[in-house]
Parts: sequence; structure tokens; C-alpha cells
Amino acid sequence: MNLPIDRSAPANAGVETSPGQALLPRAGRLAAILPRVLFFVTVLYGGVLFWIAPRPPMVDVPQHAGQVMLLRDLLEHTSPWQNLVQINLLTPYLVGYGVALPLTYLMPVGAALKCVLMLAYFAFVASCVGFRRHLHGDARLDWLFVPGFFGFAFAWGFYTFLVAAPLGILFIWLAHGYATATSSRKGVLIFLAGTALFFCHGLVFLLANAIGVGFVLFKQRPLARKVLALAPFVPLGVLCIAYALWSRATDPLLGQTVPGLDVFKWGFDLPRLLALPTYVWGMNKTVAAYLPLAALMFAAPWLWRDRINPDRSVVVPMLAVTLIWFLAPGTALKTAYLYHRFALFLLPAYALMFCAPPSSTSGARRASSGSTLGTLRGCGVQAAIIAGCWIFLTDQTIRLHRFAVENAPLDELLAQTEPGQRALSLIFDRASPAYKSTAAYAHQSLWYQAEQHGFVDLNFATFLPQIVRFRPGMLPIGPPALEHDPGSFDWKRNNGRLYRYFFVHKIGPLPANFFANNECDVVLVKQEGEWSLYERRNCR
Repeated sequence: MNLPIDRSAPANAGVETSPGQALLPRAGRLAAILPRVLFFVTVLYGGVLFWIAPRPPMVDVPQHAGQVMLLRDLLEHTSPWQNLVQINLLTPYLVGYGVALPLTYLMPVGAALKCVLMLAYFAFVASCVGFRRHLHGDARLDWLFVPGFFGFAFAWGFYTFLVAAPLGILFIWLAHGYATATSSRKGVLIFLAGTALFFCHGLVFLLANAIGVGFVLFKQRPLARKVLALAPFVPLGVLCIAYALWSRATDPLLGQTVPGLDVFKWGFDLPRLLALPTYVWGMNKTVAAYLPLAALMFAAPWLWRDRINPDRSVVVPMLAVTLIWFLAPGTALKTAYLYHRFALFLLPAYALMFCAPPSSTSGARRASSGSTLGTLRGCGVQAAIIAGCWIFLTDQTIRLHRFAVENAPLDELLAQTEPGQRALSLIFDRASPAYKSTAAYAHQSLWYQAEQHGFVDLNFATFLPQIVRFRPGMLPIGPPALEHDPGSFDWKRNNGRLYRYFFVHKIGPLPANFFANNECDVVLVKQEGEWSLYERRNCR
């Protein structure tokens, strides 16, 4: 017997619903929406961090700012240093400097670099989220894409590396799609995107291509198809080899030693093993307090009962980061902190391994059959991760503000200088107690070059990858050694007469005869806090 169906009646008509059960859908919607809103707000908050300190404690950023302004002045033929340096367009740093250059016509160079870094940070998070969606990953793990950008690479001011990071993620995303369904069109895109990435940063280029090759080897069958699918990566490998050969032939430091950079260092030990999750948060052991948060982030997908993605190729990025950590040297080719900076990719690579939880429908069925406790536990884990990210970003805010106050005396020194002069940086005390950095002051003197068109040694024009480099035969004799041992300065040996200004950062005064010579008078112009400015005058 067929009974008529009242289609206007709700599906649960006739079923007694308790007040607690009626609240479940509303609570579920709130639990789903609130974390996404907080995530969006948190990402925006991260963008504010770049603007707190007028001259941030990111170690190498002043050097990069100096490079951008040298490039601008050389292109405009207004540089007083045209006989000293020359433009080098065949550099893997081209994109980072090229993006910042036009912004310097709209804002100060420091603001231009901060703007590019902020946009790179937003792009990094967005590209990670996009790739996670492509892989049908768990949206709750998007929080793992935020903190690493403010870790080791941020503290050291690896400007071009950070700018290249989102492009690296986009290339990996593109390579995954290519490996899944190869085609000639996608192969051409791989080559073009890889070439662009090469001119952004060589190390990110190597990581992204290694992951792309791993995707192809993992997903393509049989062997003949693997070999054929690797075709777009071959010219990228040739480009890399050709650059390496050209670099060796044109290295300004070929045959010279640079203290701290002239030795190949691998140095695997227990501290290196433990440092990987530490460097996600910063550059030294002071950030070890965040290791419990790192442990919670690693445990989260297991506590949420996520599964490894059925597309097992998703383990390739995590495998690549792990191999870099175990096998890459710490110093090579006159470049320090090689493997350390890849902590930026650790948490994203881990998060991308996991697939999304079951659908909300099945989730509702589980909730109605008694898994409310598990749901609450999952919400508690997510709340703890959100709170941890906010604590980390708040800590960064406080430290950056304190550094801005601590470094304010540099303004007074710069106000006493005339533009377009050559200066020597003598940084005896590199550490910043305010920012808890061991090297925040290493290159702060370069703001004179960036803001007043001067030229400061030690200068990144000394090194191979820079877009502005010393002309042959113009490399200064002493400054590379003085970076780590400023007390060894000798007027004659280091050609002190070259420099009009001497920027000194030191706790306590210099020895009375530090600038002793029989050629020129050197007088103290200004002393503020730990900063001192000396000037060469009355040369005979």
C-alpha cells in the first residue's frame, strides 16, 4: 500500500530533537567559519610585521637595499661609483631586484623592499593554500603555511630567497599537474616557469626542480614514459650547469679567501638534526620555546585522523626538504647558511601530505552516533595552533618594536653625513638584545648607501650573484676580513684614506689610537648609544 508523501514536511519531522542536538548544526557552522576568518586576519597581521621597524633587523636587507639603489643610479648614469662597479644582469637575483626597482620611484628604498617582501609573504601563503586545494588537502592545516616565512630566512634577511619562495611553490604546483597528465603545452610552461624561477633564486630553483623531477619519476609509468616526461627539465639543467661554469670564470673572489665562507662545511651532528624545527621560528636557540607548537602542528593531522593523500607523490616535497637537511652543506661556493633557510618549506611540505577529512555529511553521522568528544578534541587542537601562531606573531611584533627603539641612534648618525661618499662599516657588536638576534647590526651601515647614494664596505658587490658587482681589479683589499674582525683594521693595510666616513657599532669606546696614521685626521662626529660616526679630514 502506497502512502502519500508530504514533501513540504522537513526531513526530520516526527523526530524529537533535544535543544543540544538543535544547536549542533549552528555550532558546526560557526566552528567551520570562525577558523577561516581568523586565518585571514592572521595572514593580514603577518603583513604588518614588515612595517614595524623603519630599518628592520633582517641582517642582509640593508645590503639588498644598497644593491637596488646602486642599480638605479647606474641605470640613470648618475652614480658616483661608475668607475668602481658595473651591472651584472646574468644573475639569479634578477627578479627580486627588478621588482623592487620601479617601486623606489614611488617610495623610499626601504619601503620598496618591505612592500615586495609583504607581497611575497601573501603570495607564499596563497600559493600554498591553492596547491593544498588542488591536492584536496585538509584546510585546517593551512595554519602551517604562516609561521615559517618569519623564521630563519626572515631573520637573516634573505630577501631574494623569500621573494622566490612563492614562485617555487607555484612551480611545484605546475610540475605536479604536468606529472599527472603530461602534454607538450605543459612541458613548455614548465621550461618557461623554470627559467623565470632560475632568475629569481638559484637555491629555490634547485629545490623546485628536484621536486618536479620527483613527481615525474613517481607518477609516470613505464620507464620510457618517465624519460620522455623529463624532457622539459633537461634544458633547465643545462641552464644551471652553464651558469655554474660562467660563474666560476667571472667570480670576483676567484682565488681569494673570505673568512667564514671559503671552506666547504657539511657539519652533520645532533644539533643539526634538532635544529630543523627550530629554524622554522628563527635563527638561534632562543626560539626553542616554540618547539611544543611545532610538535603540535606535526601531531595535528594524526589527532584529526587525516590520512596520507591517496596520491602518494605528495610525499616528494617533504622528502626533498628532509634530504636537503641531511645532505646539503652548511657553507659552499662562498655562500653560508645553505640548508638552514629551507626550514621555510618544512611545515608546508608536511601539511601538503595529508588529504581532507571525510565530508561534512558523514561527519554529521559520526557526530550523531557519539563522536562529539572527538570533534571537541579536534577543535581544541585547532584552537591551540591558532593561539600559538598569534603568540609567535605577537612576540615578533614586540621584538621588532624594541629593535626600532634600540636602533634609533642610527638616524642621528645618518643625519650628520653628506651624500655620495665612501664609508667603511666596523661592526664590533653585531648582536641585538632587543630582537634576540646574533647579527642584526652586521649590515645596518648599508642604509647610508641605500638612502644617501654612498658606497659602504663590506659591500655585497664583492659577491658573485649580485646585480651590481665590482669591476675587475677594483675589489677592496681588506673589508671582507673586517666584517668578522673589525679590530684588525689597519690604516695602511686597509687603505683607510679611501673612506670619508667610518660607521662603528661597539659597546664602549674605540682604543685611542685605533685610526692612528700620518696621512689624515680622523675625528668623532657623532656618538649615540652604541653607534659612532667618524670622519676623515685634513689629509696631507
